[in-house]
Amino acid sequence: MQRKKGVLLIFELVICLTLLFEASVYKNIHNTSNPDEMISRIEEALSDEYKKQSMTKLAATLIYKDKTNKENKIYYHILKNTFYESDPAKIVGLHTEALGVLFLVESMDSCKKMRIQQWDAALYKKNDVAYLCWTYSPEISYVLEYNPNLIDDMEIVKMAESAKTIE
Repeated sequence: MQRKKGVLLIFELVICLTLLFEASVYKNIHNTSNPDEMISRIEEALSDEYKKQSMTKLAATLIYKDKTNKENKIYYHILKNTFYESDPAKIVGLHTEALGVLFLVESMDSCKKMRIQQWDAALYKKNDVAYLCWTYSPEISYVLEYNPNLIDDMEIVKMAESAKTIE
């Protein structure tokens, strides 16, 4: 009888430990931190020599699809910048640093500078993707992303020229 109780106790202990282990693993896998929490953790790890300069967030992405070719899409990205230690007045023309949220400017194969309405703009291309970018203000930049093999650049420029700013 004592032996059965001992085996049963060990069996219950193994089950409890297994459940605790699984609960711990589940919690770690599903413990999704929010971005602000992750930013705070990184900032706490940095020394006082580093100060937050600015932050760029993808505020919205509107997706447009061609009726006849569902693979042909245009992505209209809106980037919002918040300035901390850096001075927004130093942003003159296209805010290329903000574009890094979507792509690395330095990695593009080509860049054609232009103007969209009264704003400085650039058309960046690499392989089957193109980005027509312009900066409305130091705080807001716009990007039209598309496949230049499927859509003519001038159609995208017309779309950008007709865009109204979102306040």
